[in-house]
This record gives sequence, structure tokens and C-alpha cells, in this order.
Amino acid sequence: MPTLTPFNWQKFLRNLPFPRVVTLIGGGGKTGLLYFLLNHLQALGMEAVAATTTKMSGLRSQSGFVEVKNLTEAAELLQQRRQRPEPLTLVGGRDSQQPDKMVGIPGAWLDQLATEFPNTFFLIEGDGSAGRSLKGHLAHEPVIPQSTGLVVPVIGFDVLGASLNSNNVHRPERVTQMTGQPPESTVTIELVLRLLLHPEGYLRRCPPHSQILPFINKVERAAALGQAQQLAAGILASQQAQIKRVVMGSTVRQEFYCLTSKGTLNPRENIRPSQARRFYDH
Repeated sequence: MPTLTPFNWQKFLRNLPFPRVVTLIGGGGKTGLLYFLLNHLQALGMEAVAATTTKMSGLRSQSGFVEVKNLTEAAELLQQRRQRPEPLTLVGGRDSQQPDKMVGIPGAWLDQLATEFPNTFFLIEGDGSAGRSLKGHLAHEPVIPQSTGLVVPVIGFDVLGASLNSNNVHRPERVTQMTGQPPESTVTIELVLRLLLHPEGYLRRCPPHSQILPFINKVERAAALGQAQQLAAGILASQQAQIKRVVMGSTVRQEFYCLTSKGTLNPRENIRPSQARRFYDH
């Protein structure tokens, strides 16, 4: 039977094996989750740094962007900033073609830094989504460092029921190519599952040793939990060996709970909505 429980990100991250490299991919609140985790880990007195391996919006305030030109410079910076509870995001500089974007640093640098600073959490943005809640990945995406021990694919719940077009989905033509779903059709749970689990989809570049923790974000109302649970159950029913649980909730509300599986799951089974509601209705 499936089990629904509150989820504590900090407790979960603390139990990650070394090196502690977490890469977030997808869309629908990925950057918000990254800085939520960064701030909370630092508030607990833990060393944590953000970075990106791709382009990242440079407009976000209080991100602590610092340009590093090489690996030595990055290592020296981390040594100087250790245990300073303030945001730090390693980037390669500002994009000359898109001044509002910061460019990433090589994943190999982050692999080396994680080895040199094993007690530091590295929270990495591994792809871009242009502010959309779902995306179709190109052949070179996502960019996940090999040292990554945890991959967090983020999906914005608000995309369900929306139309498959560029207003709601990043690179909808790529989604159509992979899933066969026609343009302008409705985004359904089945479509999201096909995209997530497609051989060329979200999970294609996850290191084989890594855990995968899907996060369904933007579940802002108790009434939405039924659909979120169906999606989570469908992910677990795929029996991907690296996926042991799915987290649902809201980064804005800072409320999270997870669904784990013991035995066979029915993707359309609702899991005691009254139990889930108590995390919201207070």
C-alpha cells in the first residue's frame, strides 16, 4: 500500500552520501526550490553553495552570483567563503548574447570541487525551462555532473490541463516529437509520465549511482492533491530502481510531503485525500 508522509528536505539531504551534489532539472519552480534549500541548509549551519551548468536568469536578487574563470579560482573562492551564511552562486559570467542570463560552469569543475570540499552541499541547476512548468529536452540536456548523488526532476503541477504550446511548455515541439502528443492538445498525467520516463526525456543523463527524487511543485490547494497523487503513483509504478519516493507540495507555502510505495501501485488510486488535506488545512 502507498504511504503518504510529511517530508523534511533538510533531514533527507543530511543523510545523503558524500559527496553531497544535488542537481535540479525540469521546470515549474526549480530555481525557487534551489534557493529555498540553499538558505535552509545555511541557516542550519551547513556549508552550501549554488551553481549552474547551463544558462540561468541573472535577474534574481540575493543570489550572490560570482564569476569564476577557472577551477583554481573557484576552489580559492570556496575556501575563502566557507561557513559564511550568505548565498553564493558560481557562474561562468554574463551571457554576451543575453545580458539577463548568466552562463554555467563545466560539470567537471563541480565534480572536482565536490571532491575537495566533501562537507559542502553543491546545489546545481542542470537545465533551463524559460519559466515553464514542463519542458522537452534537447540532445545535450540536462547537464548533470557525474558526482551527482541526487537528481531532483521538478514538474509544475499547474501544467496539467493546459495546452501543449509554448505558453505553457518549454520546447513543445520536442515534447510532441518524443511523445506523439499533437500540438495544442491537453497536457495530461499520461503525457507527463511518458515525457518523464522517455529514453530521451528528463532522466536520460542521471548518473547510474544517483538517487532520483521527483518533485511535483505548485500543489497549492488540497483539492489538487488527488491529481498530484495520481501523477506520483504513476511515477512510482514505473518501478525505476533509482526512484524510491515522490515529493509533492509547494515551495511557496514551504509545505511538502512524499509518497512512497510498498508493493504494486495503481496510478489512478487516490490515497486518502483526508490524510493529505491536514497538511494544508491548518
